[in-house]
Amino acid sequence: MRAQDIGRLLRTVSHLRASQIWHRARLSVRRKLWSRNPARIDARYCARAAAVAPLRWDHAGLAAVARHHADRRDAAAALEVAKNALAGRFSFLGETRDLGVPVPWDRPDLLQVLLWKTHLHEFSYAIDLALAYRATRDASFRDGFFALAHAYTDAQPIAKPGFQRVAWNERAVATRLVHWAAAGALFGLRDGDPEASWLGSEIARHALFLRDNLALDLLGNHLFRDTAALAFAHELCGCGAHVERCPMYHAVCLADLVEVRALCGDASPGWLRDAVARAAGFLESILLGDGDIPMLGDGWRGEVDVQRLLAQVRALESPLAPRAPEHASGLVRLSRGPLRCVLRAGPHGPDHQLGHAHADLLAFDVSHGAVRVVTDTGTAAYADGPLRRHLRSTAAHNTVQLDGAELLEAWSSFRSGRHGRARTIARGSSDRFEWLVAAHDGYAWLAGAPQPQRLWLVGEDELWVLDAVLGSGRHPIASRLHLHPDASQAACSVRALGGDAREQLAPLHEHFNETREMRRLVVEADATLPWLGGFWLRFGAASNAQPSLARDGRIARLRLDDGARSLAVDWDLDATGAAAVAIR
Repeated sequence: MRAQDIGRLLRTVSHLRASQIWHRARLSVRRKLWSRNPARIDARYCARAAAVAPLRWDHAGLAAVARHHADRRDAAAALEVAKNALAGRFSFLGETRDLGVPVPWDRPDLLQVLLWKTHLHEFSYAIDLALAYRATRDASFRDGFFALAHAYTDAQPIAKPGFQRVAWNERAVATRLVHWAAAGALFGLRDGDPEASWLGSEIARHALFLRDNLALDLLGNHLFRDTAALAFAHELCGCGAHVERCPMYHAVCLADLVEVRALCGDASPGWLRDAVARAAGFLESILLGDGDIPMLGDGWRGEVDVQRLLAQVRALESPLAPRAPEHASGLVRLSRGPLRCVLRAGPHGPDHQLGHAHADLLAFDVSHGAVRVVTDTGTAAYADGPLRRHLRSTAAHNTVQLDGAELLEAWSSFRSGRHGRARTIARGSSDRFEWLVAAHDGYAWLAGAPQPQRLWLVGEDELWVLDAVLGSGRHPIASRLHLHPDASQAACSVRALGGDAREQLAPLHEHFNETREMRRLVVEADATLPWLGGFWLRFGAASNAQPSLARDGRIARLRLDDGARSLAVDWDLDATGAAAVAIR
């Protein structure tokens, strides 16, 4: 570099904010590192997108945005743009180029017209294809859009060398995200349509990438477009859960929002009113039968009077129930009649902030009516020491432990090292049960790469918790179930599956600085994987029937016949969606 070039660069940099320089350096390093292994980076974003809640194609606001885009276009002109797009002919900035089919997205000469190429990658013509389809009902326009979108994503993986210049330039990503969502609404996409699911997942992938690569180095209109697109995606996919995934801290944050909402009164901005409504709806969705929070993550009862807080919310806004919380937050309530089960089928929390996380992947709390039956240990200390370490440990939660190892490498008071992620595999219902299947990779680092999976079946008077530990090798296994001191009031009987249960006494810290004794059931085995186990909780009259749980290849089969009724469950350990569980 010439001396005059260095001087010019320094004079330019001298006007920038320190934060801009830092973020440019961070992004530059990230891009170089990512380009060394693009397949891994792209696969990571695809996996994260698959775990996001399905896009709300029926969202009234999305329909309004789509209409706005339609109103800005002349119908005849849109039809012409759509026909040209199918032929690989595109016009931007007063210049038309015939690229042919398939479209060569990275044709070398396009680098000479970088802004034109950026418009090509932003997919504004997706709107025209959708409008042409609506006007003519010619399926070639719909099929053509999806052919172009599929070809584009195949050709432009995240982290491909040079990815940040056009295809995954954050502003192009933000713009394409909105164009694809509006086009999907104009095409009339709905849940259950395979192409709707694919496009929704792609939009989620765009949003996740955008969140990690905001134009904090450029600021200006780039950052404005980025944040608008993120708000757009969050509205279509978000569920209102606080990012730390701790029920108590969710309630604390909602209380803060309610105070700001009350302060602003009628002048409250729309985003604040929406945040209060969504956060309240999510809180309502995870409460146990006594109207209070479950003991997942750091938390204790009494820090927030939940029912008084919700009453305050209702005086201001109508709570909005979350959509697909098993994907958006991983905190899920399954219920039938008086029985409620709240479980963690998603991450501990955000990777960058796990200070309040516990080793509770696939753990759960249960209530029958207003009586708590199954509970985690709770929280009684924030100071570092043996008690704090126990409270965050795997043994303090209703989950499976392998090799005596920890699901979460928790240390000091609020530090977390190695940790895995839980994900929902399938959710459904039958005439007798609400059910959900989830798995986690928290033990993938152990020999044989074991992977625990869990199936919950929640009926009106019974709960089945079935465990399968997949992988290879021989492993010591411990499965624990903590019974609340009040469980006897619910006339609950418990049967262990996969081994005999040993009973212990354990401390319950339901309120800070208060300790009660509870019973803990522990099933221990030294088994070669795959292993099956679990628990059967029956409410009311106990059954003398002995359930059987066995494996037939990749199918876990549960059978029960107590004379009055029978139950047959086939759990396909490889399947996803409704096909994962068959109940008769």
